[in-house]
Amino acid sequence: MPYFRINKCLPATVDIRLQYRYSAVGKELSRITHFNKTEVLRLLQMHYMLTKDNTKPMNKLNFIQFMDVFLGVRNVEAVDKIYLLCSETNREYMTGPEFVKVLSMVLKGTLADLINFCFEVYTEMIRSPKYIKKEDVLLVARRNSMKMCKLVNMDEYDQRFVEFVMAEVDKDRDNRISLEDYRKTVHENVAWLQFLGQILPECSKKQTFMRLFTDRPYVNNIETTAAAMTRKNRESIAKMTLLKSTISQAENFGSSTTSFSSQSTCLMVNQDMSHMTKKNQLISDGHYLKLF
Repeated sequence: MPYFRINKCLPATVDIRLQYRYSAVGKELSRITHFNKTEVLRLLQMHYMLTKDNTKPMNKLNFIQFMDVFLGVRNVEAVDKIYLLCSETNREYMTGPEFVKVLSMVLKGTLADLINFCFEVYTEMIRSPKYIKKEDVLLVARRNSMKMCKLVNMDEYDQRFVEFVMAEVDKDRDNRISLEDYRKTVHENVAWLQFLGQILPECSKKQTFMRLFTDRPYVNNIETTAAAMTRKNRESIAKMTLLKSTISQAENFGSSTTSFSSQSTCLMVNQDMSHMTKKNQLISDGHYLKLF
């Protein structure tokens, strides 16, 4: 069988050796992830390169740095829980196959899978295995308020935010959010998928990162699924649109600030609500090293 080089940054001898080493696991992972075998092999080689030629394991700190630098996910608390949930072999490090599975979920996961995944991360964050209670939402809101704005008293706004969240997400009115409540809410409006903080990369970050290891065009599975659902849920969309028009993320600590979006929940209130401005979103410049 002719040799096909898949990694331009490694010597051909190393590339051949790694392809041979990862051949079996690559074939297996291509069956259970959203990547084909070549993409899996490239990601396994990326894991090899990121762990200093496989001499140093990918520990929690390495994974947090990877999610920050490559995918722009800076919610350390959420990334910490993702690491713990996905490091099944050994909690001290993340193996190559586990690395591929995580990326399959956060980059190309279906909406149904992501609903379960995000809810599990949130419940791990609040240390409650089945439900998100009202006081948990308030606790997360206060954490975000403290991080984003230390100059403004946020208690009143945090309470208003919690009441809004419970009114929208607690479908059975039992003062706690179950997986089924969360699923129904996301099906009404996908913007609720990350209502307690960022877990998934932004689309621009996904596209830029995926150009490192695949030539296949990026397909936003979330938006594709949501487009069909939202046509039946105009009322919920209108409510979220109204919320987004009055809440935005701060550009500086001294003036504007409140944010609520499907990407993150960074809560801050503007003392003068009439002067709120929308924060410019970071757009990836695409200057990543082309590895493959």
